[in-house]
This record gives sequence, structure tokens and C-alpha cells, in this order.
Amino acid sequence: MRLIVCTKRDLAGAVVLNTLLPRLAGCAVTVLLSDKTRPAEHTVPELAEIKYLERDLPVDTLFPLVDRLGGEGGRMATLEGVCRRFGVPVTVVADVNAPDTAAMIAEYRPDLMVSIRFSHIFRRRVFDLPRWGTYNLHPGELPRYAGLFAPFRAMLDGETRIGCSLHRVDDGIDTGPVVGIGYLPVRRDRSLLWHVVNAYRPGIGLFLGMLDTLRAGGEINPRPQEPWRRQYGSMPDAAAFAAFRAKGMRLFDPMEYRALLAEFLPAGMAPVPEEASCGESGGGLCFYARA
Repeated sequence: MRLIVCTKRDLAGAVVLNTLLPRLAGCAVTVLLSDKTRPAEHTVPELAEIKYLERDLPVDTLFPLVDRLGGEGGRMATLEGVCRRFGVPVTVVADVNAPDTAAMIAEYRPDLMVSIRFSHIFRRRVFDLPRWGTYNLHPGELPRYAGLFAPFRAMLDGETRIGCSLHRVDDGIDTGPVVGIGYLPVRRDRSLLWHVVNAYRPGIGLFLGMLDTLRAGGEINPRPQEPWRRQYGSMPDAAAFAAFRAKGMRLFDPMEYRALLAEFLPAGMAPVPEEASCGESGGGLCFYARA
């Protein structure tokens, strides 16, 4: 079976690849990475902070340092390390619908394509290329939490769980028929970033189950969404973040974040001890390479 896995060039995307790829033995896999950003991520302070934590610090600073050290890396591979560890080609694409990218996908002749946190809107000429179609893992319970920042919206609404919906991609945005929904319980002692990184895990399980069904010659019968229940959300503004904080919730926790980044560190690197000074970084977020 030939698969294309589409995800984002960020911390959560790296976790997705480290979770999914080891379980695709026997499949030919190629990975497409999105580097898309939105204007609000540069103007809303909280969104800029999240971008720094998800992309700028890990992908632009920590991962290249780990890659330069060589070796096997940590328990989880960096985005470049994924290529070496799992033997899959990784390509960053600016526009999945561009003629050259569409031609590359067509030439690969995929049986199935899955989008997980990819941020690109697929056009029909691309999402119809795979033999069994293109599916998306959306980190929100569809159709209630269609659109952007679904985990944030679910937490702000006081939900006790965050859905991850496996649905077939169609001409709309998060409108395709749903194969199933997996759930991550909301933990009030954990941050938004923790929930974002972990929200895709139950959906990955659903995708792997669908893959087993297709391999066995079975059929997938996704159910249409109920459009009257749909509430499409966009990027949150300053007022939404203020309401989030007023409920006692946090964007990120320094020690959670430190522990997550440490998963990518090889034996030759270690977090700065908690009692050591980290200068302006604070929160135990500094790392050093042992001599």
C-alpha cells in the first residue's frame, strides 16, 4: 500500500509522525510538510507565543542542533531525523494544490492520503488522486467544532473531552463524511499546548483501524455530517484568550514543555538542571550538549 502523510512542520507534527510511522510497517510512505502561517499569528500576542513554542523554538533552534549531533537522536526523531529513522522521504510544500505538487502526488500513485494538522485546503484535482481518497484527522468533534483552534474552543466551552474526527476530504472545509471520532479527556491540570499535542492520538488509532479494513478488502462507510450542528470557528482573538485565562487555564506549562522537548534529545544532550539559571528563557526550557 502506498500512503502519503501530510502534516505540519511543527512540534505537534513531529509527534504525529513519531506516533504514526512506526505503525505503518509494510507500507510505502512519503511525507509532505506544510510551513503555513496565518497573519494573526504575528499580531495577536498569544498566537505569536504559541507559534514560538510550536515552531520557532523546536523546529528552527532545537531540532537543527540535534540533527547536527548526528546519531540516532532521542526517543522521538526530529523532522529531519524522521527521514533517517523511518526511511521515508520528507518534502516541505508551499501549496499542495500547485501544479508541481499535484504532479508529484499523481506520479507517486498513492492508494490513500491522510492530512493531520496540514493547514492546506485540498482541491478536488488533488484529493481525488489517491485510489481510496484523502482523509483528514481534525482535532475537534465534527460538526460542532469545525474550523480552527478546536481544542482551545472545546476547553473554553467547558467540554470534558476533545474529539478527533476522521473524515473524508470533500470540497468543503471540515465538511466531509465522518468515519469515526476518538476522544481525549480534558485535563484541567494540563495546558492548552499539552492538549493540542495529544489530541491527534485517538484519531491516529481510528485511521490505523480504517487502514486495516482497507487492507483486508473491507469497505469504509462514513456517515454524512449534520450541517445544522456545525459551528465553524476561526482564530481566537485577545478577548477569547482573556476568557480562557479567567477560567484558570494556561496556554502552556514550562515543565510540560521541557519534558516534551526532552523526548527529542539524544543521550549526549540533557536539560539544564532545574536549579541552574536559564537566563531570560526561564522555566527550565534551556538545553545543553554534554562534552
